[in-house]
Amino acid sequence: MNRFLLTLLLYILVKPFCLVGQNLNYKVDMASFCNTVDDEYSAIYYKEGLVFCSNQRTDLFVTFSTPEDKELFNMFYVPTKGDSIGSKPKLLSLELMTNFNDGPACFTNNDSTIIYSRNNVVNSKKRDVKDERNKLGLFTSNFKDDLWSEPEAFKYNGVDYHITMPSINKEGSLLFFASDMPGGYGGLDIYVSELNNGEWSKPKNLGDKVNTSKSESFPFISDSGELYFASNGHDGLGGLDLFSVQQKYGRWEDILHLNAPINTEFDDFALITDKNFESGYLSSNRNGGDNIFEFSTIIPQFVNCDTIKENEYCFLFYDEYYTPLDTSKTYYEWVFGDGVKVKGKEAEHCYDGPGNYVVELNIIDKQTGEVFLKQTKYEFELQDYEQAYISSKDIEVSRKEILFEATKTNLPNINIEQYFWNYGDGNLDQGIATNHIFEKKGTYKVILGLLSEKDENGLRKKICVEKEVQIVKNTSALMVLKAERGETNKDTGEKAFKLEQLIEPFVEQAILVQLPNNRIKILKKLNLTFFESFVKEKSFPLIDENKDVKSEIDLNSHPAKDLFLKSENREKQKSNEQIQLVEEELKLLSKQFDYNFIDQKANLIKEKANPILTRLLQIIMKNPMIELKIGFHVRVASSSDFDIASASANLIQDYLISEGVEKYRLRTAVYGISAEEKKSVSSERVEFIVIKE
Repeated sequence: MNRFLLTLLLYILVKPFCLVGQNLNYKVDMASFCNTVDDEYSAIYYKEGLVFCSNQRTDLFVTFSTPEDKELFNMFYVPTKGDSIGSKPKLLSLELMTNFNDGPACFTNNDSTIIYSRNNVVNSKKRDVKDERNKLGLFTSNFKDDLWSEPEAFKYNGVDYHITMPSINKEGSLLFFASDMPGGYGGLDIYVSELNNGEWSKPKNLGDKVNTSKSESFPFISDSGELYFASNGHDGLGGLDLFSVQQKYGRWEDILHLNAPINTEFDDFALITDKNFESGYLSSNRNGGDNIFEFSTIIPQFVNCDTIKENEYCFLFYDEYYTPLDTSKTYYEWVFGDGVKVKGKEAEHCYDGPGNYVVELNIIDKQTGEVFLKQTKYEFELQDYEQAYISSKDIEVSRKEILFEATKTNLPNINIEQYFWNYGDGNLDQGIATNHIFEKKGTYKVILGLLSEKDENGLRKKICVEKEVQIVKNTSALMVLKAERGETNKDTGEKAFKLEQLIEPFVEQAILVQLPNNRIKILKKLNLTFFESFVKEKSFPLIDENKDVKSEIDLNSHPAKDLFLKSENREKQKSNEQIQLVEEELKLLSKQFDYNFIDQKANLIKEKANPILTRLLQIIMKNPMIELKIGFHVRVASSSDFDIASASANLIQDYLISEGVEKYRLRTAVYGISAEEKKSVSSERVEFIVIKE
């Protein structure tokens, strides 16, 4: 890259870069026309190839170089399509070549006009590329009769600031560039100028949605209208990172940080792409020098996604007009057109789904059961929202498979070609229906992204929605969360509340939770005395295992309580038996774990401990209700002995946490060995103990 420019204008940040466990959105390889000896950067589409900046040597007799004896940057052309593909890069034009750095550039008017960056003053015999008084500006030239015309300066070039890195939209009406002109937010900001009646308007700063207190540079406006740029001010992986942003209703939306391997911990900049971001080029110094890399999209990224709107199928029906009735002989009856009839002047009803329904309100003769009078009749069309839609469970236990479907997507005017999933845990997938397992508890933002078929202009539409999926550690936590979520459900008549769903969490699973208010109302409507008595009791003390449940309870007056206590007792006995088995196995593992399996000097776990720790992990994950203490018994000569042992215990704890065990389930402890214990050769030891308090 032009090091004069970046040294002068950009501050570079360095951050750690990690790809562990992440599926890749993109494939990136160094372009075939680049080499590791010379620098190449800032490619732009031109005819059937690319124009880019490079300091590679030319065949000219006279060339220009820096004081460090490096060639200055010139603009080169290389074909990437057609019969000439594979040819070596060649100079774009001798007419545009100066004794300073030339480029980057962009093209318009069917590639017959070039707008490019260079120094404002180039006729000086003194070739001082470090002269800060000689600012960068934009210049325009037209190609005619096989020659480029004399360049004309952009009217807003200045002697006190730089204007550089141009990009023009496909209509040729908007010119984007980077500048440090006064009034900006930071070092370099991105500006835009609009072509009105053949004149470029005064540059307008894109604002603080795009620009930061640091530097934004190398803008590229794609044919789809999406702006790509480099920045060291927005959060990234380090150095210059690449971002994209779209404008909607005159405002810039939230920016998108492009995932690795497009971005790295090094400088990544000057990205160009086709209209659908399926492939393109970028510049990076990830290989030591500046080179151009070719990329292709495997799974697109999506940003500014809509939240799912839940379709409404439940309604209150009423009629504004009142017909006096002899209630001893007649009554109102609603007919909803789906086989359901409900008595009453007002009625609540839930449909199974969208459709056209004929709704009637009739007055019925009690004696004959026939329609005495048709009060009202109209067609009722129920439609789903036009949106992408994610069908899946909202809450689930970790390490349990969840089905995600897009089959209820309702976009009648869009032909969808591809479905993409981002599960929010670093994993990506494709398909209209997929399965996924979340390894750890937490709240995950799941994104469904859709790509349409190409339209007549070759453009695809991108649509996306998102929803939150909450993952809990065990079944008990799942039931509690379901109960809590029920409290916020405003539609108490929703068909999702089925009788078996009410029974299972609170009786068959024997989870002690008070029913949410809206479910209590449903139960009362159903006149379920069994559940009403359960609700009234609210909670019950745990029973003594040695007492007889039947002798304490009147079965006739407390049937729900009796069933609950029996179930509670049965589950407690099972739990105690399981804990005993776990304790026995932990004792065995404690004996097998030699105290010397921890290299205390190097602060690491030796390979000999791996089989034991693997089995320990399996036990903990299989029994999510238990908590574990990692105890070290050590000979204490000084306080440092406690510190060393504590660090060793933390090594084991950190290993278990890294494998998915919740931190709150683990404790460490260090014990000094008593005088009596010191007589034993194996007195220093490690214990794995179930916490019971």
